[in-house]
Amino acid sequence: MTGASPPRWNPRPGELAAVLRFAVVGVVSTLVYLGASLVLLDQGIAPRLTNLLAFVLGTVASYLGHYFFTYRSGDSHLRLGTRFFLVTAGLALLCAGLHHLALLFGATPRVAALFVTVAYPPLSFGLNHFWAFARGAPGGVR
Repeated sequence: MTGASPPRWNPRPGELAAVLRFAVVGVVSTLVYLGASLVLLDQGIAPRLTNLLAFVLGTVASYLGHYFFTYRSGDSHLRLGTRFFLVTAGLALLCAGLHHLALLFGATPRVAALFVTVAYPPLSFGLNHFWAFARGAPGGVR
């Protein structure tokens, strides 16, 4: 007896290129966050404020990179920016919860951080690709 195979992602032409562009933008926005953090800390800015400011700069870099490079969108910044913000805020809350759960189940703080680091990119890609930056139908279906 054979069971049904799990659904698979069958990318359309151009979607693999979008995945690679998404990864490039992710690396660049991470470097923006890190660079801003180091500069602000060197200027004596408080660590929590540094983290917040660097996060905002990295998020703006991520949005603009995805808007202009990953998806090459001409759609409204109000529509896409709002969706991107909702995805980012939702993922921040989800990752905080995942981190907390990992700690509750006995993971060390470093393992919990690694867990969130591995979980974030595919979740971010899925939500941004299939909803926030989706072309076509009002629900975000490509």
